[in-house]
Amino acid sequence: MALSAHEQERALMARVAWLYYHQGLTQQDIGDRLGLSRVKVVRLLARAREEGIVQIRVDHPSLRFVELEEKLRQVFGLKEAIVVPSGESEEQTREAIGQFGAMFLERSLAPGDVIGTAWGVTLREVARHLRPLSIPGITVVQLMGGLNAGGLINPLDIARAVADKLQGTVQMLYTPAFVDSASIRAALLSDHRVAQTLRAGASATKALVGIGDVSGESSLVRWGALSTGELDEAVRRGAVGDILGRHFDAYGRPIESPLAERVIALSLESLRTIPQVIAFAGGRRKADAILGALRGRYVHVLITDEATARLVLERQGA
Repeated sequence: MALSAHEQERALMARVAWLYYHQGLTQQDIGDRLGLSRVKVVRLLARAREEGIVQIRVDHPSLRFVELEEKLRQVFGLKEAIVVPSGESEEQTREAIGQFGAMFLERSLAPGDVIGTAWGVTLREVARHLRPLSIPGITVVQLMGGLNAGGLINPLDIARAVADKLQGTVQMLYTPAFVDSASIRAALLSDHRVAQTLRAGASATKALVGIGDVSGESSLVRWGALSTGELDEAVRRGAVGDILGRHFDAYGRPIESPLAERVIALSLESLRTIPQVIAFAGGRRKADAILGALRGRYVHVLITDEATARLVLERQGA
């Protein structure tokens, strides 16, 4: 069967990237060999990185902040902390967390792992940076219902991407993350397939989660999952952040509100029973949310950036 124009373009990107990164040819050499202009080669290499065909990793202890990692472990009782350089922008910081987060996950996976996945732009970076691996018996379970995010990001997409990279099976939670009423939520939870997926999530050996903040930049509001009024009500009740769309206060206590009665996701109490919860979160505006999650003992492994780590420790008085 003939390749589509898009598939042909991606195949050309992969070929150009191989010649450049693996065989060490110059951009001009590649252009001469393939009958392309040097400008075309440069553009193909740039697109190969943008589309994830090329993933450049720089892994060296000097890039991490070992003293900060140890302080986070001691103060919050974490199994592990990874602190990476803060970027010049939020996007650069997320990419660094995603890269190091993917490397941590790759070395911590075991045959038969059941991996629960949440959502978030940083978690999407983790999925993007994961290398294709073949580990027997991997199952990925979606821990939170779907979000109408305008195609930018969705819990379903993250679960599927992680499962594809690890050649595992995937259990989807085919419901919205937020429904209109508690009665609708109760009806959906009574469906045996929905209940089975949430039970499987509660039995996961690992959970991959993001930590959301309650600022005006909250992803839940930016992508239309919540209204500003709903978020403001959660803040009035003491919310500082969320995991799996479930808000908690400065000490990690779940926020009781009408919103909490409309969420379809694993509960924070069930999250605590998972042996290894790995949180990927960075950026100074998330410091209070990360601190609340750590105080609530929802997280065993934290992967964050230097500026955020220092701010979290400062606000803890450590």
